[in-house]
This record gives sequence, C-alpha cells and structure tokens, in this order.
Amino acid sequence: MAAFTTPVAANDFEHVWYCELKPGKTLDDARQVASAWLAAARSMKHGEQLQATIRYPIIVGDSENRFDFVVRAPSLAVWGAFYDTYSDGTPVADADLKFAEVAGCSGSTLWESIAVQ
Repeated sequence: MAAFTTPVAANDFEHVWYCELKPGKTLDDARQVASAWLAAARSMKHGEQLQATIRYPIIVGDSENRFDFVVRAPSLAVWGAFYDTYSDGTPVADADLKFAEVAGCSGSTLWESIAVQ
C-alpha cells in the first residue's frame, strides 16, 4: 500500500487586493512599489516566507489600468501571525503609503489554493 501513497501538498493562502493605477502611473511603477512592499513585509517578524505577485489582465481592454496585488503565504498560521503585526509605524505600513501613491486598491479577499492532482 505504501507504494501508492502520495504526499499531501500543503495549501497556500493568498490575500488578493483589487487595484487600479492612478493617472500617470504605469505597471512598472506598480512593480516597484510592490517590490518595496514585499521587502518591507519580509523584514518584519513572520513575513520572511511571504511571496507577492501582480496579476495584470492582458486582453481585457476596459481594465487596462486594473491589476491584482497578491500576497501568498505558505499557511494560514503564517499569514495570521504576520497580519497580527501589521500596524501603523511598521515597515509595511510605510510601504502601504508609497503603494497608495501609485494605485488605489478597493477591497480584498483571502483565498485558499488547494492543489489538484
């Protein structure tokens, strides 16, 4: 029986913010502030394992200034521990202010990604 068992993959958790570039700002500007945000998050306790991506639509014309900012954590416990330290005066709060100069984000959702085999 052991020959037929497969390891169970851990689920990832993604916090997705729905954003829109501000007038005069570009996707490159968004990449720069997203990179700075991730560096700030990783400098904080429990942020070391976080990853970030920008999801940008390439075919939908009416949303050329919209993108998703996605932060991935290896577990809900890691995300929660990091988020519990997220407050004014932290490096990531300062990075949020710079991010807001480039894009406005209207709401977010927390997703669980379950691997399919």
